Order: sequence, then structure tokens, then C-alpha cells
Amino acid sequence: MAVRVGITLGDPHGIGPEVVLKALAQFAPAADVELVWFADPLLVKGQAEALGLPVPSVPCVWPLPPVDWAFGHGTSTSGQAALDSLNLALDAWRSGQIDALVTPPLSKEHVPLPGFTGHTGYLAQAAGGEALMMLRGAELTVALATEHVALTDVRGALSVDLVVRKLRALNAALRQDYGVASPRLALLALNPHAGDGGRIGSDEQTWLAKALDTAVHEGLDVHGPFAADGFFAARGYRDVDATLALYHDQGLIPFKMLAFHDGVNCTAGLDLVRTSPDHGTAWDLAGLGRADAGSMLAALHTAVEVVKNRRAIR
Repeated sequence: MAVRVGITLGDPHGIGPEVVLKALAQFAPAADVELVWFADPLLVKGQAEALGLPVPSVPCVWPLPPVDWAFGHGTSTSGQAALDSLNLALDAWRSGQIDALVTPPLSKEHVPLPGFTGHTGYLAQAAGGEALMMLRGAELTVALATEHVALTDVRGALSVDLVVRKLRALNAALRQDYGVASPRLALLALNPHAGDGGRIGSDEQTWLAKALDTAVHEGLDVHGPFAADGFFAARGYRDVDATLALYHDQGLIPFKMLAFHDGVNCTAGLDLVRTSPDHGTAWDLAGLGRADAGSMLAALHTAVEVVKNRRAIR
């Protein structure tokens, strides 16, 4: 059975269409892989010509009015186009027409939907399950306990239950999606120096210790909580299969330093397989033809890999 991968549009004013065009030019799918792009074919042709890129042979699905586009700045119209494409792809997944979804970047600021905080939360509501934002690169895999949460709200969003659930989801994703038979996990601390024995925070000695004990009691091979700066400086991520960070920048800064050009953002924990490049819309690069498509190409390959791995264990 073919692996059918749907690609969304992303924000048409950013680099999303460009990295898709470049990735498709390099992607050499096997005979059992089928691609479809939920994008306005007139937009695809127009951007390809503007950027001097080949128009792909991948079919485009867009049963909606044509999309106006201009490089370099998001608008409510471009945000609506990104949301429309995402919804078309979700409808195709629900009806069994595609097996996986690859999503170029959109701008949360310009999606005209109250409470929209990004792909991960939206897909969790649409597909159900314990959504986990997981980023994979050649050197490390990082997952997030909290995602797009203001720093002042992080501690209130964290709990023993949340951290244990995310560790479970991370363990399951490594087994089911990436074929890791016995995942080894690391849990990062919340406070600098892991609280210095309680002198600058007691989270590590109280609820984080309880979360760790609960996960270990359930049979997960998890260690920590590790002070984030020392953990990454000593390359502790090389000793584990994945690391759970407690908030966005704690995990994303080291990840993007090490894997920006080939890293993949994967939404784990859902029936829906979804991957994405690990970068944003890059308004300053849009239209210049200089966007790097490495992460987008890796996202396509990862989506196919995950679908095949899930099928193999059914």
C-alpha cells in the first residue's frame, strides 16, 4: 500500500512555498509514495516562476478561490489561506485519502482564529490524543512538556501529571514511530543548576522528583532532572534517545544550534502523522530565493518513515 503524504501551504507570504518547491525538486520518492499539495496551483506556478524554480508535477488540491500573495509580510488573508490549507488536509486525512501531513511554517499571529497557538495544539484538538512536540535531528531529539506558553505561565502549566504524560508519549513515539526498542530518556530541571539543592528553587526536590519516580515505577528508563546548561554543554543528549525539556526555549535553543538545517518538528502521540520543518516563515528571506530546504526535505522523508514504521508493528 502506498504511503500518501499531504503537504499544506503554510503562509504564502513566507518561505513555506519556496522550501516546498525546492524540496520537491530534490525528493525522489519510492514507487510506494504518493504526494499531494493542498495549495492553489496558480500560486504555486506564480511563486515558482518568481523564484526561478521548476513547477512540480505533484498534484495540487485547492477547491477554493485563488490566493493572492506577496512576499515578506503576513496578513489576515495569508493567515486564512494557511488555515484553509490545513483544514483541507485534515479533511483528507479524516476521509482516509492521506496517511501523513507535512506542514510548512505559518504565522500564528496572522491566523484569524481566536486562541490559535500553532499547529500542535490545533492538530491535537482535531485528531485527539496526547500531542507531543518533538524535534529530531541527526545529533539529538528534544521534546517539550510545554510549548507556546509565556515564560511567566510555565510553572503554573507544569505538574507531575503533565510531565509523566509527556514522558509516556515520548517513550511510545520512540518505540512506535522510530523503532527504538528500549528508549532511554532524560528529564531536564526547571531551575538553574537544578535548584542547587533547594537554594534557588525546590521544584527538582519535590514535584519533579515525584514525576521522575512515577515514570520509573511505570517502567520508563528516564534519568534526571538535569541542569539544562550543563547537560547540553557536556553533550548528555548523546547518552539518551531523547530529552524532555520543560519549556520552549530550554529545548529549542540548543536544538536549533545543532540541527537547524536538517531538524524536523514531529507531532507525536496522535493517530495523525505530522511533520514540519523546524523554522518559521522568515519574512526577511521570502522572495529572495535563498531559503534552505534541508529541513523541509527531512520532514518529507520523516513522514514516510513514521507511516512505514507504524504499519510494520500493526
